[in-house]
Amino acid sequence: MPDSLKRPVDPSAHPLVNRAYMVPTPAIAAMYSRVRQCIRRGVAGAVIYGHTRWGKTYAIRYCVRLLHLELPRVAVLTIGMPRNPSRSEALFFGMLLESARHGRPDSGTALQRRLRVYHKLAELVERAAGNKLIVFVDEAQRLELEHYEWLRDVQDELERRGVRMFTFLVGQPGILNRKSSFRQSVDTSQIVSRFMVDELRFDGFRAADDLKMSLAAYDTSTFPDGSDWPYTRYFLQRAFDTGFRLEKQHLALWDAFDAAHRRARFDFTMEVPMEYVARTIEIALVENMSHDAMDFALSPALWAQAVDESNYVAALEDLRIIFVDDVSAGL
Repeated sequence: MPDSLKRPVDPSAHPLVNRAYMVPTPAIAAMYSRVRQCIRRGVAGAVIYGHTRWGKTYAIRYCVRLLHLELPRVAVLTIGMPRNPSRSEALFFGMLLESARHGRPDSGTALQRRLRVYHKLAELVERAAGNKLIVFVDEAQRLELEHYEWLRDVQDELERRGVRMFTFLVGQPGILNRKSSFRQSVDTSQIVSRFMVDELRFDGFRAADDLKMSLAAYDTSTFPDGSDWPYTRYFLQRAFDTGFRLEKQHLALWDAFDAAHRRARFDFTMEVPMEYVARTIEIALVENMSHDAMDFALSPALWAQAVDESNYVAALEDLRIIFVDDVSAGL
């Protein structure tokens, strides 16, 4: 390979190969816009719901990064709810301490842990030199009534300390059933008014134009940072330098997913999860790296192969019943 084509790092160190990168999507943009709107309007709680594999956890990470950049005086905390979470007060507050990176999350009684949570969260807000705490709860459909009550206690205590807490419950559509059930009782309706005032559906890709934003990010995101090596150029340098851009491939990529969708005879409207778009692009770039040439193009056959290897069809076979239920429910 000529010196001019030598890459600055080994492919094994590239974020795309290691799946250690982030690109925006229309759904992420909508989610971040809603988060910012809630903060501006003082809406203390919102539900953001979408199917598994839609990229919600990824979206939380992206939103957290943007909040740190654009609102540096706001403290941000992310809590990931485990499967079958314990209803132990001590374990729950220990989990909050661990999320806040406290040095002793597993020691002490429930009361001691609770008090340490109050102090630690107030400390995070003070360190940010502001008066707001943003909390993202991932897999929020796993929260039980007790967890909501403990979060309410945290919110109340922070209010007493002059801190405004905003909570974004990010989970699967089943969380809407929990919201409906809470509304039925006076004792639990306040949970809705505190944590579930607003709601947003987190979508997959629904049209070819939806792909443009993400594809363009591969053409502009660089590694190493600030270098002249956009992701697309790193893998297809000769093609990139003669005008190839992934952003221009949005129709071809959409057609490949559409063809796979039709071959599988899915009886629901196509909506492609971010996970499989990203995986398809990764396969297309990495597998064709050795084929790079000035006139190289990702043909329909190559895109079809990448979609097939992404396991998109197999994944949606597993989710077929969920999509059918969505159509019935009008989601």
